[in-house]
Amino acid sequence: MTKRVIYSPSDKLVELAARRGNLRFRADAKAIAISSGEDIQGIVVFDSFTTRGCWVSVVSDGGRRWITRELIIKVFAYPFIQLAYPRLNSFVSVNNEDAIRFNEHFGFKREGLMRKAGDAGEDLIVYGMLREECRWLPERFAGKTGHRDI
Repeated sequence: MTKRVIYSPSDKLVELAARRGNLRFRADAKAIAISSGEDIQGIVVFDSFTTRGCWVSVVSDGGRRWITRELIIKVFAYPFIQLAYPRLNSFVSVNNEDAIRFNEHFGFKREGLMRKAGDAGEDLIVYGMLREECRWLPERFAGKTGHRDI
């Protein structure tokens, strides 16, 4: 079955990601998802937008084969090219080994540790990625700013 990338101006994908991941997102949240038929396999949520970057969260249906190259490129193009942000941020629980591997595989760097900041009182790892570090962007965009149209 063909996979397709979905951009959602509505809150439906953000709400689905919140339910699946037992997460809460700010009112400014935007989502990009991948579907196969009627099933949403993975959702990437961006929220907490500032003048310098935003936070990103990833939620899936539990499968491991939902990520496509098209999705990866669009996920990184949104903050780095469309919004012209110099950085992207992510929190990960120290107990979530899959998410730690996921972040590091995609090029996020560990930047710090927030002690007892997780919902269960666990430590959270702060990850960040700078636009010039992102290997998923076409080279001509890696160091440049884009425009701010959403």
